[in-house]
This record gives sequence, structure tokens and C-alpha cells, in this order.
Amino acid sequence: MSDLAAVFDLIDRITCLDIGRRGVAGLYEPARARNDEALCAAAARPLAGLSRGDHVIILTGSLTRSNVDTGIAENDGPMGVASLARAITHGFNAIPVIVVDESICDKVGAITRVAGPNVVTLEQARIAVDTPRFTSVAVVQGGHIDDAAARAQAREMIAEMRPKAVISVERAGLSADGTYRNARGEDYSAGRARLDHIVQEAARHGIATIGIGDGGNEIGMGAVREAVERHIPHGKVLCADIATDVLIPAGVSNWGCYGLVAALAVQAGNIDLAHTPDLERRLLEASPQIGLVDGTTGRLEPTADGLPLSTHLGLVELLWTVARRGIETGGRATFATL
Repeated sequence: MSDLAAVFDLIDRITCLDIGRRGVAGLYEPARARNDEALCAAAARPLAGLSRGDHVIILTGSLTRSNVDTGIAENDGPMGVASLARAITHGFNAIPVIVVDESICDKVGAITRVAGPNVVTLEQARIAVDTPRFTSVAVVQGGHIDDAAARAQAREMIAEMRPKAVISVERAGLSADGTYRNARGEDYSAGRARLDHIVQEAARHGIATIGIGDGGNEIGMGAVREAVERHIPHGKVLCADIATDVLIPAGVSNWGCYGLVAALAVQAGNIDLAHTPDLERRLLEASPQIGLVDGTTGRLEPTADGLPLSTHLGLVELLWTVARRGIETGGRATFATL
């Protein structure tokens, strides 16, 4: 293994730390076997080649208590996507287009603003990237619940934007029986937009697709179905059907985004693209005020997936340090020096 490959491998390993003991660690090797390089590095490559005005579509949003209210969504996913959108707009003057359920557009827009981008319309974003004076922008759009409308929307989006990648983060995918399942294996399809079609349409056009998840029910997990059934509770029921080109299993889905931007920072030679502990604190502390809950506890608290702020800060610090050392040494860092 080369020194640079070792850096990316370490980013992967940190990202996939199974602190919550969900069984996600058992998904890493099967996912890694599908790619010729570390997963975060493979996911970052389509983004490292972005140019001004390019589009990247990002799907997220877990309606964690949809039987109560489809406006209740968890902070795992939107926080990571906010950091990813920041890296895309700040690093490349490209346009991140975040697609979520209509019921949570306002909340996802609000958490995205905490990371730095202005949330604008697609038309405004295109004006911004063509203006000499830089403006950090992101777009937040709602998806359709009706299947026919969702398919039509997917075709229109891919045809109009021709995105360089479609990335799904903590976004449930349809299971084998045509329902969306939560971590308990329960049907929580109510009020959920059918964003799966965007990934499928992208794949039909040869556009890179990336999945990030921590529970086996997310878009992309179809790539490692046998491992999901073996290692994840209720895996046979909840596993999402759709596979993606790259799948990043993560201890917390937000961490998958942080690992991706750490790898992107190394590839671009720009540490400013990496997620930081300061930004993590701001996002996590803002999430209760915005109305994004901890999906494990159901509480409006500055925690994510039942883990305290200090745990998230520590993991982000590790990723940032690995990315910085990888950049400083031109990829010559080793496990011993990191």
C-alpha cells in the first residue's frame, strides 16, 4: 500500500468506527471489495474534478417519526450534507443541489446556512457562479411522494443539470417489498418522497452515484445485501434494493460526509475543504433550534444518533488531522507518523 493510499485507508477506518455497535463495521470490507481504492477517496474523485457551475445532486432527509409528523426529521444526514455542500461551493464554485422531502425543506435549508452557503433558487445559483464576486450558494428542493411524479422529476433533473455526481446520505431506499423501512424493520413510508428514482436515472446516464449510510436501509446498501442481512438487525427486511457505484458505510452517516470531504481536501490539496470541530459544534448546537432531532433519542438536543457532542468533535478532529498531515506531506504520511 502506498503512503497516500494509507492516508485514505485511515480516513475510511475512522469514518466507519462502529461506536453505536449497529453492525455497520461488518459492511466495510464487502463495500471496499467493490472498489480499487479506499471508499472515501473513490467517492471524492468525481468532486475533485468539479469546475465552476457544475452541479452535484445530494439526497438526504430521514423522516424519523413520520407516523407522528412528517416534519420531524433527524439531524444525521442534513448536518453532513451541509458540510459537503460547503466544500462543493467553497472549493470549486460548483452548485450543490440538495433534494429532500417537501415537509423539511425549511429545516434542511436552515442547517445548510449554518455551514456557510446561502440557500437560493437554482436560477439564482447559476447567476452567482457566473458573477466575478464569489457568493457561496446551495439549492434546496423538495421531492415528490407520488411515484409517477417522482420519476418525471428525476428525468427532468438529470437531463437539465447533468450532474457530475449524485450522492445519497442517510436516505432510506425502497426495500424488496416496495416499502421504506426504519432501523427497527418497521414500515415508515408515510409522507416520504421517492428520491430513489434520481439515483436510478443518474446510473442510466453513466453519472457517478455514491451512497452513505449507517443502518442498512439507506440508498446504496443493495450493493452489500448479504452483509446487511448477516450483520444488521432486521437486515433481511430493511435492506434497500438500490446499489450505488461507491458505498460508504459509516458509524454515523454524517461521519461518512466528513470522511468524504477529508479525502477531497487531500486530493485537492486544500485543508479548507475539510470539516472542522468548530463547524461540527455549530451545526450540532444549531440543530435543536432548527427542529432537527436526534434520530435515536427523538429529542431536540445537541446530540446525533445518541452520541454526545464530545464524541462527534473527537472524531472530526481525527479526520481533520489525518487530512492535514496527508496534505502537508504530499501523501507521504504513514500510520506511524499520523
